[in-house]
Amino acid sequence: MVSDDGGSAAVAPTPEAAPQQRDEARFRYPFKSLLVYAQDTRGLGHITRTLTITQHLLDAHPNCVGYIVTRSKFAHTYALPQRCDYIKIPSRKTPHTFTWPPDADEASKKHFTRLRGQLLRNVAVGLAPDLVLVDHEPLGSSGEFHDGLWELKAQSPGTKFVFGLRDIMDDPESIRASWQRMGVYEAFEHLYDGIAVFGEREFYDVVEAYAIPESVRHKLQYCGYVVRDRPAADPGPLREQHGLPPSGPLVLATVGSGGDGFPVLEAALMAIQRLQVRIPDLSAILITGPFMPPEQQSVLFGRATPTCRVVKWADSFQLMEAADAIVSMGGYNTLCEALVVARPLVIVPRSTHKVEQQIRAEILAARGLARWVHPGELGDEALLGDALEWALRRDREAHTRLVRQVFPSFDGVGRVCAYLSQYLGSV
Repeated sequence: MVSDDGGSAAVAPTPEAAPQQRDEARFRYPFKSLLVYAQDTRGLGHITRTLTITQHLLDAHPNCVGYIVTRSKFAHTYALPQRCDYIKIPSRKTPHTFTWPPDADEASKKHFTRLRGQLLRNVAVGLAPDLVLVDHEPLGSSGEFHDGLWELKAQSPGTKFVFGLRDIMDDPESIRASWQRMGVYEAFEHLYDGIAVFGEREFYDVVEAYAIPESVRHKLQYCGYVVRDRPAADPGPLREQHGLPPSGPLVLATVGSGGDGFPVLEAALMAIQRLQVRIPDLSAILITGPFMPPEQQSVLFGRATPTCRVVKWADSFQLMEAADAIVSMGGYNTLCEALVVARPLVIVPRSTHKVEQQIRAEILAARGLARWVHPGELGDEALLGDALEWALRRDREAHTRLVRQVFPSFDGVGRVCAYLSQYLGSV
């Protein structure tokens, strides 16, 4: 931990010395501390949600300081809350000119998992926080936080542990098998004091989906959907800022961090340009995201027009306020933000071995809030265009009423903070 005067980081205490040093630190510094593990390797969703929760929690507890530990390479680009710092753990890097032999590749990945595990253990035991909030992966990505969490539990009996569970993680059978193999159910039983679900039972029942044992269900609290603070947005100036026409229907197409979003934006661009034949005053803005490879960004920029803009980055939540329809992948944060502003959605879920985004898309479509197109069907040019035309022709007021029926509120941040506050005591 870096000292306030910019000095070198203190050496983490040995397990034997930790209780004594922790007691001395608490005597000298009578304030609370929070440690949050943000599971983010390639995207932006987890670190965004983590920062939102941390900001509100620290605002509610002026006697508390926070530390966020993450692998996200974009953590430094965000404004941190006051009394908060972040600790970057390393990702494995490889030159583009080098190809790992299969055996060495696996050994290298395991080495970095162990390295991160050692760092996480030292941070956790050294800080000895009052509360640990672990995002998304109960024992860290690939189990990298397993040893650190259990060691902290042994060394700091006063520390409380809460798991932050995004409602839809993947195919339920896959999650159950993974959790059984990694010892997650044991952690729920003997490590964690609470489980904060970022969702509502009426939309997705995590107890049933993930076979949460009866013996730990009392620890589980549905907290609602966590969405960052709604930004101020005036559609007129936003359109002007991005060089869009001042009137006419507007489509926003966004793919989160953008690493695998090119096929979605390419298909959306073609669908929009075909729709402009029938809807001449239609305009659009496409956000590539910072992770999209430069060569793919160049293709999209080369196809942009005055009424179909392409940008690398913009505040998608702001632009949703100006949009009449949204094309996106199926990430938790993006869809929650679109539902907050009650815009009709066309979802193209991520195409990987995980089906989390497809499950979310199917549920929203079944409730009449979205249409979805399988990524394998993007070659059928009519499918995405038809879905987008459905979204553009939706009655705005009727759609808003339907959204509010399914999601009466988006007060998840407040409910999560109220739940976590029981472990931090009074302000």
